[in-house]
Amino acid sequence: MASAKEGNAASFTKISGYIHEISHSYFLSKYRGKKIINMDDVDDLTANVYIAFAEQYQKIENIENWLRRVLFLTFVRFYKQSNLKRTTQLKESITADDVNIGTDQQHDVNAILKEIDTLSEEKQEILKLRFWGDLKFNEIAEKLNKNEAAVKKMFYRSIEEIKNKLK
Repeated sequence: MASAKEGNAASFTKISGYIHEISHSYFLSKYRGKKIINMDDVDDLTANVYIAFAEQYQKIENIENWLRRVLFLTFVRFYKQSNLKRTTQLKESITADDVNIGTDQQHDVNAILKEIDTLSEEKQEILKLRFWGDLKFNEIAEKLNKNEAAVKKMFYRSIEEIKNKLK
């Protein structure tokens, strides 16, 4: 690393190759674990880490700690953004589907959606993943890092809460 900082191009190339290889392997494991949906995202995230290294390598004290931190933060940022996109897409698809239903049903749907919006973010996420994401309880539990029984309980309590508010 010291020789790369001093301007040795071969040393920089070798270290940056390792950074690229480790980053790609890390994001590929997230892809295999279904945390990343497509290979283009794996390549983009790998490139982002490489660019961060190229911009910061002169300041890096401990490359191993730096790489762990950057990999983790890059993935967390990506994961949060992709979840936000999916949630937005779900809301858009709900309103797009509303065109195909009658006026009375439209009022019911609007009332239900309004009540869903009053629930905690966690409850909303569970309902959206179950209904619009078509995920099973065990998949939701894995995604939210909870146990399956807790997810089921929260789901059914949320449904009951909405029913009671709509009576």
